[in-house]
Amino acid sequence: MKNASTITAFIISFLVVGSLALVFLFMNRQEEEPGHTSPAATTEEPARQTVTPQPTVDPLTRDDIEKQTSTPETLVNLSSPQTLAQAIAKVIQDRDLNTLKALEVQQAVTEAQSRTIRELMEARHVRLSSPGITSIGANNQGTNPTARYTLNFSSGARGYLDMKRNDKQQWTLDTLTLPSKQDLAKDKAAPMVMNDPMGIVSSFMDAVAKADFRGARKFVDGSKVQDATVAGLCILFEEGTFRLRDDAPIKTAYEADTNAGFFVHLQDAQGRKAGNVGLTVAKTDGQWLIAEASLDSMLEAYTKRQGAGDDFFIPIVKNPQGGDSLALFFGFNEDALSKRSARQLQIVAEAIKMDGGKKLEISGHTDDVGSERYNQGLSERRAAAVKAQLIEFGVPAERIVTRGFGKSQPRRTYSTNANDEERDEARKENRRAEMYLDF
Repeated sequence: MKNASTITAFIISFLVVGSLALVFLFMNRQEEEPGHTSPAATTEEPARQTVTPQPTVDPLTRDDIEKQTSTPETLVNLSSPQTLAQAIAKVIQDRDLNTLKALEVQQAVTEAQSRTIRELMEARHVRLSSPGITSIGANNQGTNPTARYTLNFSSGARGYLDMKRNDKQQWTLDTLTLPSKQDLAKDKAAPMVMNDPMGIVSSFMDAVAKADFRGARKFVDGSKVQDATVAGLCILFEEGTFRLRDDAPIKTAYEADTNAGFFVHLQDAQGRKAGNVGLTVAKTDGQWLIAEASLDSMLEAYTKRQGAGDDFFIPIVKNPQGGDSLALFFGFNEDALSKRSARQLQIVAEAIKMDGGKKLEISGHTDDVGSERYNQGLSERRAAAVKAQLIEFGVPAERIVTRGFGKSQPRRTYSTNANDEERDEARKENRRAEMYLDF
């Protein structure tokens, strides 16, 4: 009897525990089914979701960027040398790797040139000034024209881009010439001189444009080009506000192994054409020098710009003994120098002081108005005024010889039936003092 009660109690306990387990399972299923929410769920924080870790990606390296290929939209227009020069300047100034890649894809630069340009990009102190490039000149002779531009660095140093047009009519970088690393780092570096025909012409004209007689004289063969010609060119540039044409001012006329000819095209302050200078360079002992200079076109352009009035100015004239003389002009019955004449004489003084053995002959002249005696005295006073100014600029008095010729040696004459205007123009040109440096 006792065993029966024990069995009955076990069965009842089993049934109760099983019922509770069924109830627990049923409630959990309701919570998992959509649309059923446990009362406790509205107050308890939701369970955290498990996130599967993603593989890490390293940022793009410089090598990765350089491996990217250029798209057609980034290709450079190579139909002109200027666009190529501008693209190279942009690469250096803006550290523009995409444009450099475009130039590589188009084979506008070689691998070696690209490496050199990259070195400039990586140098933090290397910057370009404004403008970053300057057009120097072009040689359109032959089937593959060439063009030269400068890279103007902020240090004052200068590099050169020599471009050539290939058979596909595209411009490519032929030669890249850079200054030294020391010059790139300087505050004021002297521009590098290219010892080739166009380089010498360019450096010579740079000095002339600054009225720097000493600088210009270094590029001249003194046995073939007179100091008066160089000084007159400097004076013309300063007085006439001439400057080099913006686009390829230096044009090659011909080029051989030992000589070459160029036309240097000019413009005035308003950007109008203003004649040209003809220059011939010759090679002697490995050095290119200016061997001949023709200023006729420039002088003609300047003369046409002369206004009306009593003033007359043209700084360089032909000397009866041969070569060129510098000329100063005076007003009617005047023997005093103008401020313009004084500035002109500063350049003449530099020319004389550069050569310790050089002397200067000054001849004074007048127009034909007045007596012989009066004009003789006036011509002597004009020559003396020039001498006094040169002495003030540091030229020793013993190196200056003066003479007065009155009205006996006119540069310009007129016929007996000339009108008043023709007579006045001739007389203005005859009221002068001439300076002959080589005698």
